[in-house]
Amino acid sequence: MAMPALMFELETPVEERVARLEANVEHIRSDISDIKIDVRRLGDKIDTVDRNLTTKIDAVDRNLTAKIDTADQKLTAKIDSVDQKLTDKIDTADQKLTAKIDGLDQKLTTKIDAIDLKLTDKIDAADQRLSGRIDGLKDSVMSLALTMEKSFAALKIGRALDRVWWLLMSGALLGVMARAFKWI
Repeated sequence: MAMPALMFELETPVEERVARLEANVEHIRSDISDIKIDVRRLGDKIDTVDRNLTTKIDAVDRNLTAKIDTADQKLTAKIDSVDQKLTDKIDTADQKLTAKIDGLDQKLTTKIDAIDLKLTDKIDAADQRLSGRIDGLKDSVMSLALTMEKSFAALKIGRALDRVWWLLMSGALLGVMARAFKWI
């Protein structure tokens, strides 16, 4: 059985295909130039945002530094005033007690010797208790100072790390964009 021959369709000539490609290339070129303009605009926007953020970060840094300095001055003034008040009270109490002790010493020398032994034991016990409390207070103050120092150091390190992270992210984004547009 014979089959009829198939009729093949003729392909469009090469010249027509090249002409269509050239028309498409012009559209692609205009699109690429539009994309380049958009990329430049984005670059300018990124620079503006960087400047704004840097300015804001610097302002926050100055504000925090000023607040910390003010708090430090206030606390130092309060501690000095409390120290002065307590010193005055101790001096006044010392003068009063010295006068009373001198008066009693002249009148009751024999009784004081007997009481002196008892009071010496009580004073030593109180001294030991107060020495323990004072040492504990010293340790607490030193621990507080160390904690505050570490907190300030962590704040400065955290700011630096935030800036580095932001720069890395921006660089990576620009690198991806450059590679996507085949600039590099």
